[in-house]
Amino acid sequence: MITIPTQKNLPPQNDEFILAQSDKIIDLFKSIHKIIGDKFREIAGKYGFTAPQLSVVVHLYKKPGMTLNELSNHLMLAKSTVSGIINRLVNQGVVTREIPETNRRIVKLSISEEFKEKNDIVNIRQIFISNCISDTVKNIDRETVDQFIHALEHFKSLLEDLK
Repeated sequence: MITIPTQKNLPPQNDEFILAQSDKIIDLFKSIHKIIGDKFREIAGKYGFTAPQLSVVVHLYKKPGMTLNELSNHLMLAKSTVSGIINRLVNQGVVTREIPETNRRIVKLSISEEFKEKNDIVNIRQIFISNCISDTVKNIDRETVDQFIHALEHFKSLLEDLK
């Protein structure tokens, strides 16, 4: 298990070194984000979607009946951006909008039955995960993967503590 020292037991470091480390972490996250994004765009294109459209399809398949606000929060995109994606997917017959009788002020979004019948969304999602993550992880020993996950969880926790 990786032990990550806390601020209390770290030796003093100079600001330049800390800035260089911070820049390296940011650069690595940007590179990882780009690699995953490129792979996701490639897979989405094979199915006739943009990457954001495929993200919407996968999210609505996993959790049908989401509202635009919920979907926007899930995707971490602006509501106006998601609204535009939804409009295009509705026009293509991929997504349906439903206004519940019990609350006419909300709109529930779901994948259309016709689209689900003609497409294997689970397989599409699995191909993305397989091509991006699983194929990489399966070539690393389990302990290293666990250490990597633990380190990322810890880093995320440290970032959240800064709020």
